[in-house]
Amino acid sequence: MRKTSLRDRRSMDIWLFAAFFLLILLGIIMIYSASAYYAEGYFGDNFFFIKKHLLWLFIGLIAMALAYNFPYRRMSGKTGLLLILALGIMVYLAFIKKGRWFIMGPIHFQGVDVAKFALIFFLADSLSRKEGDLQDYNKGFFPHFFYLFIFGLLAVLQPDFSSTIMLMLIGFTMLFVSPVKIKHLFATVLGLIPFLALAIWLNPYMQDRLTAHNDMEQNIMDKAYQVNQSLISLGSGGIVGVGYAESKQKMFFLPEAHTDFIFSIIGEEWGLIGTTFVVLLFLIILFRCFKIASNSFDRFSFYLTVGVTAHFVFYAMTHMMVTLHLVPPTGLPLPFISYGGTFMLFSCIYAGLLLNLSNQAFSESSIRQQRFTRRATENLQLRKLKYLR
Repeated sequence: MRKTSLRDRRSMDIWLFAAFFLLILLGIIMIYSASAYYAEGYFGDNFFFIKKHLLWLFIGLIAMALAYNFPYRRMSGKTGLLLILALGIMVYLAFIKKGRWFIMGPIHFQGVDVAKFALIFFLADSLSRKEGDLQDYNKGFFPHFFYLFIFGLLAVLQPDFSSTIMLMLIGFTMLFVSPVKIKHLFATVLGLIPFLALAIWLNPYMQDRLTAHNDMEQNIMDKAYQVNQSLISLGSGGIVGVGYAESKQKMFFLPEAHTDFIFSIIGEEWGLIGTTFVVLLFLIILFRCFKIASNSFDRFSFYLTVGVTAHFVFYAMTHMMVTLHLVPPTGLPLPFISYGGTFMLFSCIYAGLLLNLSNQAFSESSIRQQRFTRRATENLQLRKLKYLR
């Protein structure tokens, strides 16, 4: 009989695909609603932002298809070049450009997006190959933390404090699920507190955000204006919302309504039902990724799944918490829903990778389960024949 190949067994993870599809669809609907009034006022074209969003989405969907079919295992042992490239971009932005955006002709992207992508692949590769040394602080834990610290420092110098936090959260999550000792992880987090305090002290905009968060009533018309308008927007929506495209806060009351605070517009127009729906979509991604990780055929796939999942979960959770005044404003987008070119592109790449990882995990686990069942059946038949004899 012909041996069944992994490619023959590949099948789409319907739940994961549906969650991504609905988030992308919701993003198209909400970016137009949240940006039309602003685009008409400043650019004379209420389709200004949605046209650019659809262009980036088209590019992103092509990238998603490529990532879905990408033989990611070939990256194992070859991620060092990708890390060096990302490091070069981050050094250039921190010390020469002194900004967040890398610009080369028509190519514009945030360096931290490339750094995050490179770090996820590098950590997945390195952790999977060095699991035997991870409980040793000098040989295992510290080398991986060192890369995280360097990239985080370069992001702070741009300055991009919010993205630094995201980089560290994703990296520490990947380290947490590895065999590293918890005491090493905990001690390192405590050791970073002085650096965090120093970064806040050296950056006035970080101090303003903390002040706005801690004393919103005294800064309601100044530093805390956005968060206050966000809460008004969410409160106005009630249970069922005021109706699609009927938001009042997007009419120059809530700044960055189509980017940093689009979750607030969802709450205003679709109410608690709409925001709950968005949360459920991200929970579906989280739980499906738990399943993918648990069925991963190799450790590289496992760590890669954890890193990509952490990207979606931490960005979504932080964005929502900012709009609810639970954490200081960060300026982080909501994956697939907020307007943003390169972030949309990388989110699509991550989505394609997760679908790829899920297919590999479930296909291979299915084949292993079928082989186990076949062997068990053959053993049972042999025992029956032996008994009959």
